[in-house]
Formats: sequence, C-alpha cells, structure tokens
Amino acid sequence: IVMLFLVATTCFYSGVLLGMKMNVTPSEQSRSTTLSVDEVEAEVLRRLKLQQKEDNTKIEAGSNKEKDTRKKSDDHERRFPKTISKIAYGSALVGKNEFIQQFDYGIPKPPSKRSHEKDPGKDDVLLLYGSQKSLPDDNTGIVHTNDGPTSEIPHMSASDATKNCAVLNVIYTDTHGGEDQCMAIVGNYESYHIQRWLRFDGTNVDKSIPLHAVGRGVQSNGQNKFQAPSDRYALQNQALLEIYFNQLEETLATLTPIAASCAGDDNTVIVMVCNTGQSDLLINFFCSADARGFGDVVRKKLLIFATDEGVLEIAKGLGVNVFYDEKIFETMPEEEAKRYGDRAFTQMMYAKIVTVQLINRMGYDVLFQDVDLVWYQNPLPFFHDTESPAHDF
Repeated sequence: IVMLFLVATTCFYSGVLLGMKMNVTPSEQSRSTTLSVDEVEAEVLRRLKLQQKEDNTKIEAGSNKEKDTRKKSDDHERRFPKTISKIAYGSALVGKNEFIQQFDYGIPKPPSKRSHEKDPGKDDVLLLYGSQKSLPDDNTGIVHTNDGPTSEIPHMSASDATKNCAVLNVIYTDTHGGEDQCMAIVGNYESYHIQRWLRFDGTNVDKSIPLHAVGRGVQSNGQNKFQAPSDRYALQNQALLEIYFNQLEETLATLTPIAASCAGDDNTVIVMVCNTGQSDLLINFFCSADARGFGDVVRKKLLIFATDEGVLEIAKGLGVNVFYDEKIFETMPEEEAKRYGDRAFTQMMYAKIVTVQLINRMGYDVLFQDVDLVWYQNPLPFFHDTESPAHDF
C-alpha cells in the first residue's frame, strides 16, 4: 500500500510538472525549464483549490435540485419526497374514537378504552394519501395537506379526511408496551397480509443477528404459539365428542322447537357461539344491528349457543333465542382466548363445529358468523335471492 501511494504521488507531481511545461509561452521557454520544489507545490495547491471550488458548485447545484423536487408551485416544502409520492403523497390525523365510529368494522376498543376515554399514544389515526386525487378538499380549511406552511400533520374529521378516498385500507398495530417495533410500507402489488421479520435465532430473540422472516405464530419474545397439539389435547377432544354423541338425542329434543322458531318461512337459522369472555362483542353486534335498523331481524332469526351460564343470562337480556346445554358445554371456558390457538380458542372452535352440525342435521340452512362481526346490511335477502349466484352457496 505504501509503495502504491508513493508511485501515485510521484505520477501526480510529474503530471503537474509536465502540464506546466506544456502551458508556458514561447518567451517563457527561453527561461530555464528547471522548476523548484516550492514552485511545483504552489501550482499543485492552486489546482487543488480550483478543483475543490468546482466540486462545491456541483454539490450546491444538486442540493438545489433536490429542494426543487420537494416543493410545489407555492414554494411550500413537501412533507414527503417524490420518491414515495405514490405511497404517501400527503397525510392527516383523525381522532381514533371518531374514526372507529364512522368506519364500524366490528372490532370494539378494549373495555378499558371506551369512546369517552383517551388511549395515550394511540388517540389518533394516521392517514397516508396515495395520490393528489385522494387528498381532502381545499374547502376543509387545510389548503396543503401534504405541503402545509408548518411541519405539523393536520388534524381533520373522519368524513373530511376520507372524502376523496376511493379505497381505504385499515391496519391494526400495537407496540405491546413500547417494544422496539418498526413498520415498513412498501410500494408493490396489493397485499392484505402483514409480513413479519424478527431477529430470531430459532429459540430466542437476539438483536445482534439480522432480521429474517418468521411465521405468524412466532411472538415478539421468540415463542412459537403454533405448536402441533399434544396427545393429551387429542384425548381431551375425544372425550368431548363422546359426551356430545351420548347426549345427542336429548339435545335435539330440547333444541328442535327453538330452532324451528328461528327458521320461520325461509328455513334459515343464523348461528353464533359465545362465552362470557366474548359477551362484549355479542352486545356490540346487537347495538350495531339496532343502530342500522334491522335489530328485529336479528332477534327473530338468530340463535345463540351459549357455552356458559353467564352469556345465557346476557342473551336472555338482549331478547334473543338462546340455547345452553350444561352437559355438552360443561368443560367450555368462560374467559376469552388469550392468544390464537390456545386451549380456550380450540374449545370454542369445537363448539362452533358442533352447533352448525346440529342445525344442519335438522334440515335447516345455516348462516354462521363469529361474534366479532357487524352487518352493514341484512345479508339474508342476498342469500334468498334465487337469481343470486350465492343462492345455493
């Protein structure tokens, strides 16, 4: 390396010296062609300064060009550069409570965070606009949603903020107590799945290793919640089936008049399964149905299979048809599942299969749904329409 440096330095100085000799005038050629070391060094410094000045001019020109790409015609700085203009052309904030109220997608806030309470750090919803056409109207008072005169993201009503959105994708996320989580939005083909990456060595989270893709069951603490069921669980489920078949005739005798009342003239029963831990979701469904004007349809056609006495009483209070069999459901959990695939979750999945089988066995059509859904419209006319492709679905 030292030899290469010495050779390069010698060549550089020799080039400078040769250039100086070639650029002299005829009158100067008559002078001695021998230059002192001081003269050579002075010429080198002069040329280095000229080169540095030229480089600075290019850098300044590039900087100005970049600034121009971040400005609109009114000279306001863009909040986001053009390199992501098809992902984040602009942005706005909407209050979380108001957003959830307007875009009722069936998932209530946690019981401790009702509409009148704050949720520190998560009180607002962040909207990103993918094009100029999707930006709110100017008459909202926010003239430059992307390029405002201040750096603050404007706060707007849900209706004003989404007025020009032809498509609205909603993403749930949580940092689970402040963990070091990041989110990346990538411009690509439309995908409705979240790709998860974790610094995970197969057993533990290790921040010293690179991020790599992990499955949905791998938690942030490195635990894999999607383990195959053990023999013990298989035997427990087998015992549940034995109870079900032993009680089948008695269950049908009790259930038949209730199901017939729900089926009515169109031979259709809406089925939902619920325990006490999910009762807030059940109540949310009824409140939504009442607010949208078809609560009477729900109370007439819906049959709730209660898996514990707590939700049995709640369903009676809501004025809906309800069935509970303590022998079939005596081992069912009263609490909600803590995670996907845990014991409470799998037992409730078993109950859902059993209830649909019971109603189908009686010869009725079944519209089954989970309790964490709401209806925007009454779906029964769609399924009963003989011209509909979903008529015999």
